[in-house]
Amino acid sequence: MATYRQLKSGKWQARVSEDGKEFSIGTYRTKKEAKIAAASAEEKIYYGHTLDDKEKAFKDLAEEWLHNYMKNNLKASTFRNYVSAIEHHILPYFGEKKVVRVKRSDIIKWLNDYAESYDKNGKPKYSHGSRKRFLSILKSIFHYAAYELEILEKDPSKKLKAPVKDKAGESEEVKYFSLNELNQLLDYMEGYRHQRFSEYRLYYVLMYFLSQTGLRISEALALRWEDLNGDKLTVERQTSRDDNNKVVITSLKNSSSYRTIKLDQDVLKELKKFKLVQNQMLLQYTAFKQNEDGIIFQNCFGNYLTPSTIRESMQRYCRLAGVSYKGTHGFRHTHAVLLLEAGATIKYVSQRLGHKTIKTTADTYLDITDKIEEDELQKFASYTRR
Repeated sequence: MATYRQLKSGKWQARVSEDGKEFSIGTYRTKKEAKIAAASAEEKIYYGHTLDDKEKAFKDLAEEWLHNYMKNNLKASTFRNYVSAIEHHILPYFGEKKVVRVKRSDIIKWLNDYAESYDKNGKPKYSHGSRKRFLSILKSIFHYAAYELEILEKDPSKKLKAPVKDKAGESEEVKYFSLNELNQLLDYMEGYRHQRFSEYRLYYVLMYFLSQTGLRISEALALRWEDLNGDKLTVERQTSRDDNNKVVITSLKNSSSYRTIKLDQDVLKELKKFKLVQNQMLLQYTAFKQNEDGIIFQNCFGNYLTPSTIRESMQRYCRLAGVSYKGTHGFRHTHAVLLLEAGATIKYVSQRLGHKTIKTTADTYLDITDKIEEDELQKFASYTRR
């Protein structure tokens, strides 16, 4: 049974009982407000929430949210990324605070501190995308506290956004090969011969394939020959690495990532030649092994390629070809940019890349699409000029 008393200040204090002990739940302007708060507190006690939750430290809340609420809903690699983000970017600011004591102004200051953090070269330490990710995780934790545990009357992070002080400066550079750069690189790779198995042009086919399909490198490395049916390629899995750096086959990024795309005849021709060479190598060399999963882009020992090996190899090949290295994701960007430059619609590009929304595609390639529109407008102006 709740009790109420009026303080000298004129405000009303509400107290409720739990396990035979009486606790104050706060002071209120009117007795009616105190009764409403007490009724809410007693309801929480009835359904198993304890008043001690009010004293919960943020670090304990984050730990509970991670392991009781998120661990079984995330891929292992994503879960590790969440843990890292919380440990390095959220707990240093909020870990020791009581959950109920974190104010909206605290979160705003945290956001601004990250936006104004620069490295020794004067460049932002954290991209806008990274800061949005940190905030998204923080919001999820506070949402859990407010709506699942019901220990917060309102979510202090609601409707907050990662600040963008200079949109031009914050936009992340999309690295891609121009058509001339791509052809220069592929021409070099087509003539390159590995010392041990000169016929096996793994990296030429991989680079060519990535530039012509726009697949993420993790999606390409998980592809099996059985995923190819005529001129259609089904994308339904990706590779990841566990804590021991062993290959793990996982689900894709989101539901839109599951897709079937069409391949042109030149790509199909290269893949068929590549499969024929693999079969010939298996017959000719005992050292050449076949991957047990039947993957397309296996190394000569029948193993999955590792991201670090790919990165180091592609850096070297780009240097030898006289082309700037754009990262493995650069081939995906290249495919999208060349599609747009060729006149493909943003909707088609979005579906082919497996983006969740067209907005994601439009935002990523905003500068490129703006340039294309400007070029088209200039053509129109030149054609109609009086």
